[in-house]
Amino acid sequence: MHSQVNSSIVLDEREETIKKLLVNFCDEYNSYVPDADKLELRITGGWVRDKLLGKESHDLDIAVNVLSGEEFASKLLEYTEKKGIKVGANSTSLHTIKKNPEKSKHLETCTARLFGLDVDFVNLRSEQYTEESRVPIVDCGTAEEDALRRDATLNALFYNLNRNKVEDFTGRGIEDLKNGLLRTPLQPLKTFVDDPLRVLRLIRFAARFDFVIEPDTLSAMKDSHIRSALVHKISRERVGVETDKILTGNNVSYGLRLLNHVGFSESIFNPGVLVSTVYELNDKDLCEQIRHFDKKVSSRIDAATQHMQSFTNSLKSANDIPLLQAIWQAVSQDKAATKTFWLCVILEPYSEINVRLNPRKQSLTHYPEVILKEGLRFGKADYDTVSNILKNTSGFTTFDRYFENPSQITRSDLGLYIRQYGDHFPLSVAFGAFSDYLKGVETENRTAEVPTPDGLHLPFNETAFHEIAFQYESLLETIKSEGLEKAADLKPVVDGKMISKALNKKPGPWMKDVTHEVVRWQLDHPHGNAEECIEHLRSVLI
Repeated sequence: MHSQVNSSIVLDEREETIKKLLVNFCDEYNSYVPDADKLELRITGGWVRDKLLGKESHDLDIAVNVLSGEEFASKLLEYTEKKGIKVGANSTSLHTIKKNPEKSKHLETCTARLFGLDVDFVNLRSEQYTEESRVPIVDCGTAEEDALRRDATLNALFYNLNRNKVEDFTGRGIEDLKNGLLRTPLQPLKTFVDDPLRVLRLIRFAARFDFVIEPDTLSAMKDSHIRSALVHKISRERVGVETDKILTGNNVSYGLRLLNHVGFSESIFNPGVLVSTVYELNDKDLCEQIRHFDKKVSSRIDAATQHMQSFTNSLKSANDIPLLQAIWQAVSQDKAATKTFWLCVILEPYSEINVRLNPRKQSLTHYPEVILKEGLRFGKADYDTVSNILKNTSGFTTFDRYFENPSQITRSDLGLYIRQYGDHFPLSVAFGAFSDYLKGVETENRTAEVPTPDGLHLPFNETAFHEIAFQYESLLETIKSEGLEKAADLKPVVDGKMISKALNKKPGPWMKDVTHEVVRWQLDHPHGNAEECIEHLRSVLI
């Protein structure tokens, strides 16, 4: 493929103002220092790539050749103060991030706010890895050394502010950008063994831009040493950050197929450091069940990504399922919802598994929650939502009583079911429909095929699709006709204080079940009032 690449960098008005300030400062500084100490500034990485692709970017990372980031920023602000140059609010507040190799922060970075934009300043650097440690030996380096240490040639392009030109020290960055090709500046296997996270980064960029990975680079990604290093050398936080970016990218199916193709799926979707704890504290049968599902993570991703395109196309072209179409479109256009959707799809095999994690407690934790919380270090909003959907999914996707005979389902049955999901009920519908479809189609193992950005366009199972689509559409029509679209937001018509007073009982744990009964009654009597609800409670509880 060929990308439309600009021949030069075009700065917007604010970037031009920042450039002018930096170059003028360098000119003055360089006028009184020896040649060996003269400043030269380069914008590095993603900003250059994005600008050449004609995309906006506000991620300004500036590499300094002879000063530390903090030294440069401090001298720059002294210069602006002396010259009376106003660079915007909070400009005098420098934020310095010190070296922290354990967090993969190998050189000090200083952030200054210039004309409303945060600009990072850091030394040009070189890196040298050893077999004994995942942390490289980092030192100040040349521009070429800094370019060669980067993850991909098209991310190793620099924009030299002093000379007003793009620099391609790898000699292949511009060409690879034009060709939509991802490859490492140096030998790929060593690059990935040094830092296996680079595999995830390249996959992330491939899925973001619909680029392809150069064959030798893709082949090197499959090496078993890299998978082992990913587990043992890289923190789960770093793995989680890159996985999050893949799952919120522009082409999630492509990113997941690449992960699968290189054999990374099982190394990513696991409980991280709690693997041994899970197997030590839980019974043999449960552990065997987990191992069984672990081996199916890859096939699950393979099946889902194979059929996603045909399922989506079928939904879009159908004429008689507008409610399901609207939900699918809303989920597809929301990156956070899409991420949750895919996590549910991948982790569904574990939906009924709960594990013990503390030898002193009998309490159980939902296994998908463990994978997301400990294995990927995702936040509470992620693991709570995924866990909630998966725990209740077995009830939803097998909601046979409704699908077989809707007349047997009361308004409260449906309303209470919707309330289990809260704001995520539409997401659970999208997931449920696709999950049910997957159960009815045959899938070949296509993990070995080299993934392409345009995905797989497989023929869809028309019978299975229409049966499932009409079932869900019927359900959504019933919800709409019953006025239950906002069931999740329904507030009880009577509160705990009113209940306690009416029943002449002190508040206590018993009120939880009573409140549930209030909501049930309210759903079945949408026009009922508080007095009628109290009378109902008296009749069933006294």
